[in-house]
Amino acid sequence: MEETRPVELPAPARAELAVAFSQALDLAEGRQTGHASRVCYVALSLARSCDLPAAEQSTAFYASLLHDAGASAASAETCRLLGLSEQTVFGGRPGLSPQQLALEIAPANAAAVVNVLRSHLKLGSEVARNLHFDQEVRKAIETHHERWDGQGYPRALKGEAIPIGGRIVAAADIVESLIGAETNPLTARRNLVAVLAEHGGKTMDPELARVARELVRSDTFWLGLHDDTLTRALAAGAPDRQSAQAAPEDLTTFARVFADLADGKGEHMSAHGDRTAEVADQIAQALNFGERERALLRLAALLHDIGLLGVAARVIAKPDILSLSEMEVMRKHPALSQQVLEALPGLSDVALWAGAHHERPDGRGYPEMLDEDHVPLEARILAVADTYVALTSPRPYRRALSHEDAQQVLLGGAGTQLDSKIVRIFCALAEAPRSFRTAPRSRRTR
Repeated sequence: MEETRPVELPAPARAELAVAFSQALDLAEGRQTGHASRVCYVALSLARSCDLPAAEQSTAFYASLLHDAGASAASAETCRLLGLSEQTVFGGRPGLSPQQLALEIAPANAAAVVNVLRSHLKLGSEVARNLHFDQEVRKAIETHHERWDGQGYPRALKGEAIPIGGRIVAAADIVESLIGAETNPLTARRNLVAVLAEHGGKTMDPELARVARELVRSDTFWLGLHDDTLTRALAAGAPDRQSAQAAPEDLTTFARVFADLADGKGEHMSAHGDRTAEVADQIAQALNFGERERALLRLAALLHDIGLLGVAARVIAKPDILSLSEMEVMRKHPALSQQVLEALPGLSDVALWAGAHHERPDGRGYPEMLDEDHVPLEARILAVADTYVALTSPRPYRRALSHEDAQQVLLGGAGTQLDSKIVRIFCALAEAPRSFRTAPRSRRTR
């Protein structure tokens, strides 16, 4: 008998994973991708200018990339209930207290907004723990909204009681926000030295404020900040050796954690990625895919909706027909999924499949309206699996369909919305996917 070897998948380094998935966290806050990378660049510049040890530079590197990892989980329900966008909640002026921001954006529901802002720090720390980062990274995330003068949150820590990692991420986040608030980099450069002087000793560690003022006078700093290859440079220049080592289990860990974050954006999307991966794998087995191809397809299925982090929770949960502008935003999510996954070395095919999972055989899909010949087989499998899982899950406007009723819907869309061959193969499987055997039979009228 031949010896069975484990399936070999691409294994991006830990730094590459953190940089790539930080783009998804930017989307979750309603920001353009690149915010977390720029905060990381500033944080690393500060840490190196202060000659901090490699371990503390590493803490600043990862904590800055993941500093708002709890934003989506903290805000989804509140944004759905209050009709707020994530950008409104997390895009306030630097230095504002949660109470000040809450009174500006939702005075009638200020307590709920304050709770979101305070809880996202703890939830972000939990995300970092689930990604197997050490305690120093988690503490830096939890304390990056503390202030040197003791007026920050969540614990009102003061001065050197704030961990150095938290102080660096706080300073970097403020610097990046101040730069982003200006009309152009030249204006930012002209104004930033004076503005940072005002922050020193108040929102920021005075020594870090001094170092930041020196940094922003440097041409090298600005060229690096606005370099089109910033994300690649960060991944390649991570400050510890472990960051550059490829560990296959890291890819699986990141994929599962971020799939859960994406699923959390929708009120009725629990385990959607896992369930889609199960259905897609059953279809792949029926098509005699090899082990490696099946593993890659499961990964694509797990992460196919990571782009939903860029769609407002209130839009995802809306029980009524979406407006044209809301529909346009929703239709962008496959392209956002592709954008995040394309940043991971060795996963270009996975990115392509995720980006095309809402294309249709009749050419009326999105985001590219590709015709059938240009939609990869794996994307067509994802489309069937994704549709089945959606049908057998509850939605704000209907209850979950039974396995049998969902099959009828799939057959009705075969040839136009979905690949006919794949639908037939799925409907011919011996039994329903394990996750759905207990799905209630619906009462919908045929």
